[in-house]
Amino acid sequence: LIKKYQFRDRSQMSCCGISVSQCYLLEALHRQGPLTMNQLAEALHLSISTVTRVVDQLVLKQYVSRTEGADDRRVRLIQLTEAGERVYQQAWESVFASERTILEQFPEEHREMLIVFLRKLNQAVDHWQACCR
Repeated sequence: LIKKYQFRDRSQMSCCGISVSQCYLLEALHRQGPLTMNQLAEALHLSISTVTRVVDQLVLKQYVSRTEGADDRRVRLIQLTEAGERVYQQAWESVFASERTILEQFPEEHREMLIVFLRKLNQAVDHWQACCR
């Protein structure tokens, strides 16, 4: 199931001209605002070198920009551009539309049970991660 979702995400993101990693980075900036490379690496659970590569690709596409930090000019903040916000919205609308299509095949009570289960699963994973640090 996880692999099917990964391939679906890859397919839908490529239709928008971005990779899954690029979309996740855009999502982090959309949700949290401008971030440093270190903050992005931590948020995405990726190495700084990987984040740098993804940011470089997105800068070339003009979906993100680098700006100097207000307190320390050595710090570079990465932020979404208007074009980046548009492609992020387009990509996730595509994902959500496909999820709606899939979930509409199930009765309402099954969808509600699924939501409860997934919330509990997410909490269990969060608890497990906290214990393993």
